[in-house]
Amino acid sequence: MTVANHRADGRALMSARSGAGTHRDSAVRTGVVKAGVLGALATATIAAPLAAMAADVEDAATAPQPAPAPVAEAPVEPVALPVAEAPLPASEVTEVRAEGDAASRDQERTSPAGAEAPKGEPAAPVEDESDVAESAATTGIKVSVPEPEPEPAAIDESGQPLPQNSGGYVRPVGGPITSSYGYRTHPVLGYSKLHDGVDFGASCGTPVHSVQSGTVIAVEYNGASGKRVKVDHGNGVVTGYYHLQSYGTSVGATVEAGEVVGYVGSTGRSTGCHLHFAKMDEAGNYSNPMSLLR
Repeated sequence: MTVANHRADGRALMSARSGAGTHRDSAVRTGVVKAGVLGALATATIAAPLAAMAADVEDAATAPQPAPAPVAEAPVEPVALPVAEAPLPASEVTEVRAEGDAASRDQERTSPAGAEAPKGEPAAPVEDESDVAESAATTGIKVSVPEPEPEPAAIDESGQPLPQNSGGYVRPVGGPITSSYGYRTHPVLGYSKLHDGVDFGASCGTPVHSVQSGTVIAVEYNGASGKRVKVDHGNGVVTGYYHLQSYGTSVGATVEAGEVVGYVGSTGRSTGCHLHFAKMDEAGNYSNPMSLLR
């Protein structure tokens, strides 16, 4: 083979390869074109409805809105206000009373609320207790008035009432008399001395009662009498309660007959629990206290 033939064969081979490349490029270009066309069609297909929707929304926003229908209001009826009557002049106001009308001004003023009589008629009289009783009998409604409770009588430590004489005096305690009023040999001092009271035997702590109403004038301690209370009953009568264990009242207090003023003890010059009951005048002069209790 000659050189010329080799060159001819090379050119033919190059030409064939060049032709093959051109075919592939053509195929690629054709695919690109097809893809571009399809994309354009798809875009147009989607864009058209969106544009139409946007146009509808804009038209709806710019379109004039219908005016709201008017609401019918209910007619308002006028309210009639009360007109105050003009008062009658004083010259025209007259009071008419029937003949034989026994109602007085005092009865009118004391009539119960709501029982005012009409003009020209006598006022209703005030009801007394008999009228109330008669009304209860006719209506069947009974009104019971509680009876006042009696004042409790003074009682001793055993719960028994203390004896009370016609003068209204009660015994200060319920125990027996263990030493009377008068001269005796003093149990502590050992010589004869006036016993200026009456001793009642009672246990310590027994309540001691005032023998009559009065005012407490002394609540004090004395070396001989121990703790003692004095009550002024008026009319020059003063009573004393000696050798007390403790007090049950205070100076200035007002006490009633049978009210507790202290408690039996053995204070001062004493040999045991008892009450020394004394009577004196306003100057302090002692006398037999049994004159009050007989």
